[in-house]
Amino acid sequence: MNNNLNNNKPYVGLTEHNFQEPDYRDGDLTIINHLRFHPRMHPTQLDMVFVAVCIQGEFTFDMDGHEYTIGKDDIFIGHPNAIYDNFEMSKDLDCKLLCITKSLMMSMLYPNQPLWNKSLFLDKHNMLHLSPIDTQLRTHLFALLMFNIEEKTGAFQKEMIHAIVRVLLYGISRAMTQQLQVESSHETNQRKILFDNFITLLSSSEIKKKPLAYYADKLCVSPRYLTMVCRDVSKKTAYDWISEYVQNDVRYYLLHSNLTIKEIAMKLGFCNLSFFGKYVRENFGVSPSEYRKQLKEK
Repeated sequence: MNNNLNNNKPYVGLTEHNFQEPDYRDGDLTIINHLRFHPRMHPTQLDMVFVAVCIQGEFTFDMDGHEYTIGKDDIFIGHPNAIYDNFEMSKDLDCKLLCITKSLMMSMLYPNQPLWNKSLFLDKHNMLHLSPIDTQLRTHLFALLMFNIEEKTGAFQKEMIHAIVRVLLYGISRAMTQQLQVESSHETNQRKILFDNFITLLSSSEIKKKPLAYYADKLCVSPRYLTMVCRDVSKKTAYDWISEYVQNDVRYYLLHSNLTIKEIAMKLGFCNLSFFGKYVRENFGVSPSEYRKQLKEK
């Protein structure tokens, strides 16, 4: 396999000379309305959530060495940092592609993001087949999405596009929920049950910034075992999951609440404003007030 991965920007197919130009891009979201094949497509790695929506035809590719084929009314969801290779497309392919940063997707789904984490990492539900009603919703949403993308001079274009994508993500979430309900009775693996219980406990805790030992004790296992299970099931440690959820809460309250920085720090379990400021600088590179400003300017 060719290991010359391009990490500079999301891979969205090749034109004759360069990457296929997306229909929309704003740094957190890239949209391709019609993915095209080129024989020089090469392996690539995305640090974004990859959502491929197939309208007709077939699209075959490898993700982390496993082959997937999506067809009419299928949706494929790829997790961040996956490697994609061996692309094959039918001549009649009509496939729409969205690349979304994990932070934007979690913000759009907040506080319902645990469903995505459990579906992708626990149940390995990368593929979904849409019901007739979900297919109708998809058709209307993409028509509305492209209308707003083509209206380049319209006010609040980015906000409207993000709002439409958010509705699309919730439509996919509904399809995920239906699939999980159908298959829930078939899963008895104890490690997967532990991971599921951990994500549920973590996401339902108002204060998530707690020691790993706290969560392990609640689940009646050792911190070491919990970390091992999380790594086996999701390729991320328990500490990684705790950090991700804490950071999601920080982003959410800085962007969507009128709480002061001190009030947010107390709400999220930081012992004082100084520790909260240090945490935000270490994880986001700027002070809480500057990060809030950056989020509101996006």
